[in-house]
Amino acid sequence: MKKVSFHIIALLVTVFVITFASCKKDSDGSPDYKAGTPATSIGIKPDSGSGGTVLTLTGTGLGQMRSIVFDNKNVPAPFQSTLNTEENIIFRVPDTAYGGPQNIIFTNSEGKTLKVPFRVLAYPVVSNIFPTDFVAGSTVTITGSNLDDVSSVIFNGTTDAATIVSKTRGQMVITMPATTLTRGFLKVTNASGSVVATQEMVNVAKASIVFDEALQNGFQDWGWGGTYTASTDDKITGLKSFKGAYDPAGSWGGIQLGGGTINLTTEKYFTFWAKGAEVDKNVNVNLNWANTKTITIPANKWTYFKYNLATDFPGTTSVNTVVFQINDAGKTIYFDNIMFVK
Repeated sequence: MKKVSFHIIALLVTVFVITFASCKKDSDGSPDYKAGTPATSIGIKPDSGSGGTVLTLTGTGLGQMRSIVFDNKNVPAPFQSTLNTEENIIFRVPDTAYGGPQNIIFTNSEGKTLKVPFRVLAYPVVSNIFPTDFVAGSTVTITGSNLDDVSSVIFNGTTDAATIVSKTRGQMVITMPATTLTRGFLKVTNASGSVVATQEMVNVAKASIVFDEALQNGFQDWGWGGTYTASTDDKITGLKSFKGAYDPAGSWGGIQLGGGTINLTTEKYFTFWAKGAEVDKNVNVNLNWANTKTITIPANKWTYFKYNLATDFPGTTSVNTVVFQINDAGKTIYFDNIMFVK
């Protein structure tokens, strides 16, 4: 009985050790493919793609791959080893990959590598342009992504090219060109291709001006309840904006720009920029004392306001008065590029 028991115990121990070793080997869920000398037969399909594109590498000796790196600035690609075999590796282009032709480097557990050419499509992304008003030589900031390899910025449909002052992946600064366009859209090109931004640019030089650097077209300050004048404190374009220092001890102060004349023959829009005080402020806006609009000017930042003359100020064929009247206790608000745009 003792001899039989000993053999039974020994058998159980052996089974346990084998089972434990087997479980330990497969614990990460990876298939048991040996590392080899990686080689490709047909390369990567597709041979180009943007972030998130699923790619397949086909070849031999592709087992036990440990890293996949896009070599333009060494961006790693995540992958699941359970999806891979000795003949195929499936992975995605990382969203952070940099655009243009480059190699994808595969490295296995033995340090053996394979380089395969690939083209990352990382088109420029334009999230914001500030400001969208411009004059020749004014500075504009574009924010987005994939901007570090931008080679040109032009007005779409023209050869009017901006000058690139600086660029990073997320931001680019340009100076605007002279152009005959009244309004237009910027075409941004990098190593992957071109996109046309959705933000419309407005040429101040082609607009009918109430105020840009100074009051124009005969307009004068007829305001009350405050001090109103051109100021170098801040601006959108040029050097000055119109500073509305509404009396903080009063209420219902108003900027009244009167005495001028702009005949609205081809103009379609009434536009202006406003920068609020330390708190949001409500302001009443009207043309010729008619069709008053109440707007909220956000605190501490420039905000663009645009009105369609046909729908927001119907029947207005000329303008001789523009009013910005504060609703309550005064604060200082800046206005710039008060104008009518074709």
